Amino acid sequence: MVGKVLLLAAAGAGYVLGARAGRERYEQISSSVSRLWGNPKVQSRVVDLEDKAGDLARQAGSVAQEKVGAAAGSVAGSVKDRFSGGSNGAGSGSALGDQHHTRMPTD
Repeated sequence: MVGKVLLLAAAGAGYVLGARAGRERYEQISSSVSRLWGNPKVQSRVVDLEDKAGDLARQAGSVAQEKVGAAAGSVAGSVKDRFSGGSNGAGSGSALGDQHHTRMPTD
């Protein structure tokens, strides 16, 4: 409750101060940000970070692909083991035994 009241008070103060500063101050801030963003050093750093982010995304994709492949292989092996040999798929002691078949609904 105290956090909400503090947030509302801060938002109100920001609104009042922002309204007093007016359009001229907004233009000054906007101009400063534009100059900063257009700075060649900043842009160089942005390009470096974009490249690094792309590399990390590719690495994460490769790791995810390997893990999904391994999990799929494990599941396929488990299903294959379950339906061939060791178990009949219906569980031990099932009255249906090998005669149990699941029918898929048709449209």
